[in-house]
Order: sequence, then structure tokens, then C-alpha cells
Amino acid sequence: MNQLSRLFAPDEGRDLLRTKAGLAIGIGLLMVWIRKSGGTLGEGWGDWGLFLVLLLAFAFLYGIGMVGRLSIDLYRPWAGVYVVFGIIVAPILLAQFVDAVNGNSGAALNVFWIFLVTAGLAAVAALVAGMRYGLLLASLALIVSWSALWDEIVSDGLAAHLGAYRGLLLILAGLLVAAAFGVSMLAPGRDSAPRARGRLSFPARPPAADVITGAAVAAVIAGSLSLTKLASLGSPFVAFPTADSSLLWEVVLLAVSLIAILYGAWAGARGPVYVGGIGLLSFLLIAGIDLNDDTSEGSIVGWPLVLVVVGLAGFAASLVPGLRFPGVGALLSRRGGPPGPPAPPPGAPPPAA
Repeated sequence: MNQLSRLFAPDEGRDLLRTKAGLAIGIGLLMVWIRKSGGTLGEGWGDWGLFLVLLLAFAFLYGIGMVGRLSIDLYRPWAGVYVVFGIIVAPILLAQFVDAVNGNSGAALNVFWIFLVTAGLAAVAALVAGMRYGLLLASLALIVSWSALWDEIVSDGLAAHLGAYRGLLLILAGLLVAAAFGVSMLAPGRDSAPRARGRLSFPARPPAADVITGAAVAAVIAGSLSLTKLASLGSPFVAFPTADSSLLWEVVLLAVSLIAILYGAWAGARGPVYVGGIGLLSFLLIAGIDLNDDTSEGSIVGWPLVLVVVGLAGFAASLVPGLRFPGVGALLSRRGGPPGPPAPPPGAPPPAA
């Protein structure tokens, strides 16, 4: 391990060179796999030959990234690039393995276990090696795995039961929120002191925020499925499954989006804010066009009036000098760290610099 520490010793120039080299090797091997798949660009290779190419790419990227991270004390960006690239290659590798053993890589059960294994690899990278974005990738892979599992279980697939699919996505979002609380107990937050975990330390961003981002993605997808009705209205000659809009799902979409934005602002994480912003845009389209009313006449009564009245009331309340919300400032302030100096009493001279 000492020898590895010397080989991967932090150095800005060597780290930059290592990052570029890893990207070149990974992209090059993927390009070989693309050009030799199917024979459309010439004579193709067999499934096992293509599997070997992807296996080399995954082993180099994920393996070297994990070994390099575990051999040094500090998180280095090059290791994160290697591991994230390797996680992206993982489902392609596993699907190629299914094809090599004469299976159907597009079958729902195969998609389920492929992305479940991918989520496990990402979670290991995050929790064992403190890799950035590992938990986010794990959460996104779980959404795909969860969807594929229920697509196999539900008769005629999820496309025929989009209403039930919405409920399943909300259940998964709740499970991911619970997992985020567990992660917050295992890994330190943004400003708290690192807990003992061998020689490893997590990056500054709170790891639970990545899981919350995945939960927000699942919930926003559930609420935004009403957009399929809008798409069907724009394509009358093409029939595809749609999910009806309702006041309940509009409220869910609005609430989830606002909560995600508030959490992101509190935790200093961009992911939930981005997802919440996309959710608000979807809500604007769904509620603005009034998709839950087939005979809508464009009345301002309803969401437009409610939002304007509530907004004006909140803004007016913010102007009241005596209005106080005890604890909100402490809640939104950064957690951890040494307390600041006490405020001087009124009329006292300022402390010396």
C-alpha cells in the first residue's frame, strides 16, 4: 500500500495527466466496442470479444480509480472521473454479458438485475471510498431497476398502468429519503468533522444530498407523467399510453418541487435545486394548460388566483417588522464548525481587529 501511495501521490500536474489518459483509454475502448458491434461498420466481433473489450474498460476505470482512492488520504478528482466512468460502463458490460450467454438484455428482469448491480457498484464507491456522485448514480440506477422490476410484475407492463406507476415511484422516493437519513448517520455532513473511517474522508458536499436528489427525481417523474396527456393532444395520429392529470398530482408535483429546492438551499447542494426547478416547470405546463379539465376555458380562477393571493400574502407578511420565526436562522445556517464570537452589547465599542 505504501508503494501505491507513492505512485498515486497527489500532484496537480500528474493528476491532470492521469485524468486525460483515463478518459482517452475509456473512450477509445468504447469506440472499439461501437465499431465492432453488429457489423454495420465492417466485420464485427463476436459477443464474447465485445464483452472482453468492455471488461477491460470497466476493470481499468473502476479498478484503478478505487485502488488509487483507497491508497491515498485525500479525494482526488482523477479517481472520481475514473470511477464514475466505470460505473457508466457497468450496465453496458452486464448487458453485453447477457447477450454473450444468448440471453435477452432488453428483458425486464435482466434490466432489473443489471441496474441493481450497477447501483451496488456505485454505492460501494460512495460509502467505501467516499466517491463523489456515487450515491446519485446509485439512486438513478435504482429508479431504473425498480421500474423494470414492476414492469415485469404488473400485467401488460407499466405502460398500461401509469397511475399505479406513479404510486410506485412515490414509494421509491420515500425509501430513498429513508436511505438518505441512514447515509447521513454513516457519513459526515458538509461542515461536520469527518468521522473515523480508516484513512478515508468524504468530500465537502453532504453525501445524503445525492440520495435526496434521486428521491426528488423519482417524485418529479411521478408528478410529471401528466405531460404524456399533453403530448397525446399534440399528436392525434399517434397513440401511446397517457396518465391523466388531477388536482392531487398537481399538488404533489408542486410540493415535491418546492421541498427539493428548499432542501438544496439548506444543504448547499445543487442537484435537488435543479430537479425542483424542472418540477416547477412541469407544474407550470400541466397546471397552466389546465390538463385536468377537458372543458377548460382559460379562467384565472384556480391555480393562478391561488398562487398570486398566497404569494402576495407571504410578501406582505415579510414586511411586518415585528414578525419573527425563531430557529429558522439557525436551521438555514451552516451546521457544525466553531461558534462565532458573541455579539457586543448595545453601545459597546467594537472589538479590536
